[in-house]
Amino acid sequence: MEVKIERLSDTGEGIGIINNKVIFIPKSVIGDVVLVKDIKEYKKYLTGNIDKIITKSNDRCSIDCPYFSYCGGCQIMNISYDKQLLYKKNKVINMFKKYADIEINPEIIGTSIFNYRNKIILEVSNGKLGLYEYRSHNIINISECLLVNDNINDIIRLINEKIDLSFVKKVMIKISTEDLVMVSFYGEIKNEDIELLKDSVSSIYVNDELIYGDKDFIVKLNSYSFYVSNNSFFQVNYEQMIRLYDKVYEYLPSNGNVMDLYCGTGSIGIYVSDKCKSVLGVEINKDAYEDAVRNKELNKINNIEFKCGDVEDIIKDSDSFDSIIVDPPRAGLSVKTRDILLNIGSKNIIYVSCDPMTLARDVKYLSDKYYVKDITLFDMFPNTYHIESLMVLERK
Repeated sequence: MEVKIERLSDTGEGIGIINNKVIFIPKSVIGDVVLVKDIKEYKKYLTGNIDKIITKSNDRCSIDCPYFSYCGGCQIMNISYDKQLLYKKNKVINMFKKYADIEINPEIIGTSIFNYRNKIILEVSNGKLGLYEYRSHNIINISECLLVNDNINDIIRLINEKIDLSFVKKVMIKISTEDLVMVSFYGEIKNEDIELLKDSVSSIYVNDELIYGDKDFIVKLNSYSFYVSNNSFFQVNYEQMIRLYDKVYEYLPSNGNVMDLYCGTGSIGIYVSDKCKSVLGVEINKDAYEDAVRNKELNKINNIEFKCGDVEDIIKDSDSFDSIIVDPPRAGLSVKTRDILLNIGSKNIIYVSCDPMTLARDVKYLSDKYYVKDITLFDMFPNTYHIESLMVLERK
């Protein structure tokens, strides 16, 4: 059946209409006219796949990735980058209108669209590394990914060619700003395979245990250095990470007492510490907390302290902070945390979010006492539907 693509869903799928019913078609572009196959009908919508492109959209661009048509890693690589940015900006605007009833007009900051990722997690199938197929648990074997650093792709090829993955379930590869490469295997790996990798990587973990190399995997952001452990979270795009942190620094008032919630390895709090009177970082992940403490010493920061524990428990008795930075997981803030933030009465809240829907929900909840002063979007993940938001909320 022939369908014209009218718009994109929040997850980057093309949307058309068949018999007055919405159909979601992955890998399609606004303006495409496509012939659809594999149509499945649900109660309120349809899904399908492109059988043939009858008319190509002017926004459609050529791609070099041999896996794009069926890989789940990218959703919108076939859309020109200026239209990708417009799509993401409009998505955030619409979400704030729909879920928070707030009008916003954010700036969006783009980046390099390939080789930007410093980390990848790969599944193992048929003894080779791979990514999940779109809408499926099937694994597509790959020899490279256009989104990751070229040195990571070299390691992917080396592992595929030389390493026996018969008893390995997944592999994580990270690269630092200093080109240190960390490889983590989950499963069983032979000693001779570890020997094969040693000349090409700086550290090897097996089931989270350091088998080879130095634990001190260091990332440098401008004048600061950070230890990043095997299981610690760190942004996957260093270029955009610096721009984001610079903006947090700009948003933050001078010489205040600052609380940095969900602080991870302490990178944001340390990055802005010279503008603050004091900083308290809170993190529940023990590995990340230990990295944060080490990072304080590494950077010789004297006005920052870290606590390990649940955000809700640690901040409930806090009432002396001028500014609060929050960088929660995708699920956003819990109801209890939002209530505590309302009662603390800080002058402003600087909110870093990887999910604009939960951000809009939380901002609506906080809107009794805070208004949106500014918002900036950072395209941390080009060629995907994801977007990073940075919002400053001012006390009414």
